[in-house]
Amino acid sequence: MSRIDAPGSSPLSPEPTLPEPDAPAPELRVGTTASRRTSVSESSASAPGRNELRPYDGPSVAPSSPRPSTHADGPAVSARELAAMGGRLRSPSVPVPEDVYSSVRSHLTRSLSNPFLTDSDVKATHDALGSVPRDAYRATLDRMDRDGLLSTYVSRMDAPSRRSFLEQAASNGVLSRRPGGVEGPLGMPGRPETFVNDPKLPAALRDAVNAHATDTGRAAVVAYDAYLQRYGDAVAQAGSLQALRVLGPPQSLDLRETSLGLSWSDPQRERYESEWKAGLGRPQHSLVQAYEAVTARAQVLSGERPAGAFVSAEASASHEMIQFKRTAHASARGTTDVQTQAGIASKAGPLGLEVMMDAHGKTEAQLQMDLGIASVSRDSEGKVELSLGAGPHARAYAALNPRTAEFGGGVSFEVSDKSGQSRAGLKLGYGLRGLTPERASQAVRNDVPGLFSRPKDLDPGVSWEALPSERRALYERQGWTREEWAQDSRR
Repeated sequence: MSRIDAPGSSPLSPEPTLPEPDAPAPELRVGTTASRRTSVSESSASAPGRNELRPYDGPSVAPSSPRPSTHADGPAVSARELAAMGGRLRSPSVPVPEDVYSSVRSHLTRSLSNPFLTDSDVKATHDALGSVPRDAYRATLDRMDRDGLLSTYVSRMDAPSRRSFLEQAASNGVLSRRPGGVEGPLGMPGRPETFVNDPKLPAALRDAVNAHATDTGRAAVVAYDAYLQRYGDAVAQAGSLQALRVLGPPQSLDLRETSLGLSWSDPQRERYESEWKAGLGRPQHSLVQAYEAVTARAQVLSGERPAGAFVSAEASASHEMIQFKRTAHASARGTTDVQTQAGIASKAGPLGLEVMMDAHGKTEAQLQMDLGIASVSRDSEGKVELSLGAGPHARAYAALNPRTAEFGGGVSFEVSDKSGQSRAGLKLGYGLRGLTPERASQAVRNDVPGLFSRPKDLDPGVSWEALPSERRALYERQGWTREEWAQDSRR
């Protein structure tokens, strides 16, 4: 049968003859017609009698030894172990020492010979874990966590043993630290050092980290309470306003949930933060009380009585025109002021006059008007008093002093001899003391610095002599002196 070939093509046999197995493969040259035809895989040579079309998979390589299975690249990991590791595979570590693990299991497992876990079991477990190589320490904790031994171990710890365990874990590279703050003057505690509560850690280990953060936070609160007590004692012993400024304002303890370092995506964040806050406790003293103590001491050093509630007692005795008084004021903050006066008293009809002098030579006069059941008096210090009789020997009174911003009242008792020349009296009262008009006006002025504020006149370097007399008098009332001003201006 005749055959028609395409022009320029080579005649091909409709039934090509397969090459012999030992015959060399035909050589194809670039540019030949055969090289442009559909490529037939050379692997067909290994399977005579079958032609196959395969995608190109790169140049052929020389046969090598069989590649091991990917399952042999590392140890097999179960789904439970993968979940305990946070879904991430770690590099292979040193196997857990079986003798050490057997010792740990024996101390943390209840049995007839060990029905109760004691502190000696916790210590023995700590010593056994201390002998584990560094590379196998994390693997040992993971195995303890899977077997439930780690939670048992952590639940039996007290604060010192918990800290020792976490220090051991940190030295083996399992935990990292969050540095704390430095201690300040008068023993002001800094921010406590904690360990990083990584979500990839075993749950029992995370509980131990948070319990340790609670322990250190509670210790910081106790130390802060002691600091506030020492600060109050130092304020009470300050002998001048300059000494108060050198002492400085009371410090606050920066102890917030952010110090734990928990991320917002941590599923255990709310639980750990609530447990931490509930375990801190509260100090007996407060920062507000410390500032109140400073304000009260500054007023005393400025020659004023501190604001707040007070009680007073006055004992008096007179013979003819000679008058003697002893008065005591005690404020709610514990400060007491005792004053002794002596002078003369005269009376003409319903009017009476007293002129008294204290131990420092300060003179005080009081004018009285007796209307029988009621009497009114006013002294040179601005105090106005109204009293009403409540019997032959007792009276009730109310007093107001706008100058010192005091208001109060009480009762008084008086007895006399038959002639009326000698008298003895006792006056008991209570009251409230606020800000004087001068102090109230200074509190709202922007140009008046506080006790711990730096005066604005120091910044441009104004000398003490160049200050206006009004401002220099204001600074003097706040305890500033020429020497302190000159020293502070050189800073």
